[in-house]
Amino acid sequence: MRVVFVFYLLIVCLFFTVQGVGAFVYYASPTANSTGIGTVTSPYLFATAVSKLAAGDTLWVRGGTYSSSTRYSITKSGSATDLIHILAYMGEQPLFDFRAQAYSSSNQGFSVSGSYLEIKGFTIQAAGDNGMYVTGSYDVIENCVFRWNCDSGLQLKTGTNNLVKNCDSYENFDYESMNSDGSPNYGGNADGFADKQYTNISGANTFVGCRAWRNADDGWDHYAKVGNTIDQNCWCYNMGPIQFDMTNNPRYATDATYLNKFKQPNGTIIVPNYGNGNGFKTGGNYTANNITLTNCLSANNKVKGFDQNNNNGMITIYNCTSYGNNPNYGFTNSSYGTLLVKNSISLDGLSSDRFNCKSTTTAYNTWNSGFSCSANDFQSEDATQMISSRKQDGSLPEISFMHLTGSSKLIDVGTDVGLPYLGSASDLGSFEYSKATPVNNLSVNKAFKVFPNPVIDKIMLEFEGDAIENLHIMLFDVTGTPVKTFIVAAVPGHNSFSFDCSDLLHGNYFCKINGIKVNGFVKLIK
Repeated sequence: MRVVFVFYLLIVCLFFTVQGVGAFVYYASPTANSTGIGTVTSPYLFATAVSKLAAGDTLWVRGGTYSSSTRYSITKSGSATDLIHILAYMGEQPLFDFRAQAYSSSNQGFSVSGSYLEIKGFTIQAAGDNGMYVTGSYDVIENCVFRWNCDSGLQLKTGTNNLVKNCDSYENFDYESMNSDGSPNYGGNADGFADKQYTNISGANTFVGCRAWRNADDGWDHYAKVGNTIDQNCWCYNMGPIQFDMTNNPRYATDATYLNKFKQPNGTIIVPNYGNGNGFKTGGNYTANNITLTNCLSANNKVKGFDQNNNNGMITIYNCTSYGNNPNYGFTNSSYGTLLVKNSISLDGLSSDRFNCKSTTTAYNTWNSGFSCSANDFQSEDATQMISSRKQDGSLPEISFMHLTGSSKLIDVGTDVGLPYLGSASDLGSFEYSKATPVNNLSVNKAFKVFPNPVIDKIMLEFEGDAIENLHIMLFDVTGTPVKTFIVAAVPGHNSFSFDCSDLLHGNYFCKINGIKVNGFVKLIK
C-alpha cells in the first residue's frame, strides 16, 4: 500500500509540473504538430505555446516560417518581478508571414493585450493591418522587424511604460485606404511606428535605437495622443515615397484582383502613395503629447523631419539632426505647444525651418546666432547608410553619415542637457565626435596602455602617474550612453588596474579617463 501511495504522489507531482506550476520553459516550432508537448524535441504549435504561458515562463520560438491567415493574440500577463518571455531561439530567426490574411482593420499579425511581456527577435510581415498591435503596458518589444504590412508596422494603443528597442519598421503600405468622400488615400495610415489616438497620462512609452524607412505615411506618428513619449537614438529615412511597386510584394497573390487595376503597360504593379511622409510627427489634433527626442536622426523624408502637427504638449528636442527634409523642422502653430530645442543640427533642408509654437526656446543649434554648419562639418552625406545591417547584438550600425569630422566647428560647443558627452562640452547633433586613437597614443598628457583590444572579459589599464588623484573611468556605447563607471586611486609611479567587462555585449565602445594629471580616451572593441 505504501508503494502504491508513493507512486500515486509521483504521478500527481508530474501532472502539476506539466501544467506549469512555477516558471517553465516551452518551445514552439513551425514544423510542430498538435501532438507536441512543448519540449525542445516535441515542440508546441506557436498558438498552443502562447496559451500555456504564465508569469515567469519562457517560450523559445524556433527559426523558420510561421504562416498564418489569422492573427495571434497574446492575452497572458506576467508581473513586475516575473515577465513572460517570448524569444527567438538562440541564433535562429522566426519569420511570421500573414500574407494569407484578408486586407482588414481587424487583421493584425499580433494582437498583444497582455502586460509585462518580453517579445524579442521576430520578423512580422504582410499582415492585413498592423504587424503588431499592443494595448498592454510594461511590455518590451526588442529586435523585431515589421515590414510590408497593410497599416503601421507596430502600433501602441492605450498602454503605457512600454519599451520598444532596436526594432526596424519599413515599407508598410495601406494600399486600399480611402477618404470619406470616396477619393483615394492610399498610404494615409501606414506609419513605421504609431503611438497615437488615445489618452494615458501615466508613465511614458519609450522607443530606443529603432529605425523606420520607406513607410507610406510617417516614421513615428503620435497623432491625437494625450500622454508622454520618449524617442532615443531613433532614425527616420525616406518616409512617404511617391509610389510602391507591388509586383513582387508578398501581398500581391492575396489581393491580385484589387492590385491588378494598377498594372502598367510593362506588367508592373505601381500604386501611387498619398501618405504624409513626415519623419517624427510629435502629436496632432491640438492634443497634448509631451515628447522628448534625444540623439534622433531624420533624413530625406518627403516633408518635415520633425513635425509639430498642432501638438499642444511639451516638445523637447536635444542633440538631434535633420537633413534634407522639407523642411527639417516644422513647428508652425503659434497658438499651441511648448518647444525646447538645443544642441541640434539642420542641414540642406528643402524649405525654411519654422520654430513658432506658443512658447519656443532654441539655443546652441546650428541656426542660432554664432553657429552654422556646412557639408564640410560631416564625414558623409550618404543617408542610405541609415539602413545598413544592424550589428550582431541588434544595436544600430556604425555609420559615417552626419558624423562630425575632426575639424568640425560643431565639436564641444553645445550646452549640458544631461546627456553624456566625450569632450569638454557636448557636440551638436546626434553623434558625439570620437577619434579612434592608437592605444599607445591615447592620452592628452600621459602614455597609456589599454589591453587587450579587442576586449575579452577584462580591460587592463596601465600608466605612469605623477601624483595621488582619483580617476573616473567611463565606458560609453556608440550612442553615447554610459554603460560602466569605475573610480580608481592613482599614485605616483606605475599604476595598473583591471576592470570586469564580461557582461558587455559585443560591439564598439569608448573608454574615457578623467583626472587632473591623467586624462584621455580610446576606442575599444569587444
